[in-house]
Amino acid sequence: MRAGRSVTRVLLLSSCFVLSGVESLVAQSASSCGSSDWFVVQQTERQGSSLSTLCRGELDAAEDRREAAEAELRDVIAESPLSASVYAAHSTLLHFYFRIGRFRDANAQMLAMLAARPAAPDLQNVRSLFTLLASSQDLAIVSHHPAIIRTHVIDGNVFAPVTIEGSARAYMLDTGMNLSMMSESEAKSLALKSHSATTAVSDISGLSGSGARIVEVDRLLIGGTELRHVPFLVVDDTNGAFVGIPAGQRGILGIQPLQALGMLGFRRDSTLSIGATTEPASNAIPLLFDGELPLSRVVYHEQQLTVTLDLGATQTTLNPPFAKLFPEVLKEGRSESHTLSGISGNTDQRSVSLPSLNLTFGRQVDLSPANILLDETNGTSAYTAANLGYDLMQQARPFTIDFHRMLVTFPAEH
Repeated sequence: MRAGRSVTRVLLLSSCFVLSGVESLVAQSASSCGSSDWFVVQQTERQGSSLSTLCRGELDAAEDRREAAEAELRDVIAESPLSASVYAAHSTLLHFYFRIGRFRDANAQMLAMLAARPAAPDLQNVRSLFTLLASSQDLAIVSHHPAIIRTHVIDGNVFAPVTIEGSARAYMLDTGMNLSMMSESEAKSLALKSHSATTAVSDISGLSGSGARIVEVDRLLIGGTELRHVPFLVVDDTNGAFVGIPAGQRGILGIQPLQALGMLGFRRDSTLSIGATTEPASNAIPLLFDGELPLSRVVYHEQQLTVTLDLGATQTTLNPPFAKLFPEVLKEGRSESHTLSGISGNTDQRSVSLPSLNLTFGRQVDLSPANILLDETNGTSAYTAANLGYDLMQQARPFTIDFHRMLVTFPAEH
């Protein structure tokens, strides 16, 4: 690594990866609730504030309260079909359905939004991809049994054994990906036929790539869980996500299959418990969704900070809101150029680097080095303090991402 230049193997699709331009039209946001931070909205409600039906539905979607979110958001749509609130309700449902693999319902929401704003460039961009995803069956959980599997790490990323179409593989786990991904050679070795869409994709680097290609994996087995109809984005083997990755491991499991697993328990012995009953926790922190991207919290200087929870990021990066909250920290660091790598390429970002920062993610963790980005890179970087990567998560093991209870729990260490 050259002096004065920090390079991170950070690979994720932004929470609106299907957009190549204006994010605001399709991105789920908490603007109707008066804040961009879902934890702030949640706390407001718990303190007794009354929420509008739209805001209540948006918060229920963020909390993954599925039946309540659908009912409330559909009530908003039924009340006034042409209002701005209805458009926001369609947008929230779009992201909600997309996250849980109900692609036909997500497509229906996109078409409703397009009918209201036919000239919207981002909606025009995503139309072909959503149509393609809706042409296949929705993701389905065929069987689900608790299991413990052994993982391994390559370049700071966690890989778990999977069986795809009867073939043994090992794929990376990435909660920051809102659609699973594999390389061109991987798709060919599995005899999967790709279908093209004109939709351009964007990522954490802030760049947009060419049209998307999709394959459908009919059967995917992870531990004791069998999933069907899992879509994967196909990219070239020269893509930074797969450079240096051995054949048979050039795949990434995104949020749809990972959430379907229910619970992911990361242990110090490099085993992963899937769907198992969690051990008694010494403490727990909340989990929410911004669209397809999970959010959690860390503590710095006794302040609770909202962060994106990104298993696929090898290095945690701090965002501009952190710099605004703690301007004195910037004075202690040095200016550098920090490279963010995504599926569309690399971008150099202005940053300040410090030797280390002590944070709390359930347990005490040390971010070393600590890179603070000075400019926004995607939608969530405008209000989240950091993109929390596996470098800090592994220090907090054992921990469990519990999508059932929407918590990150930290069992007592023996």
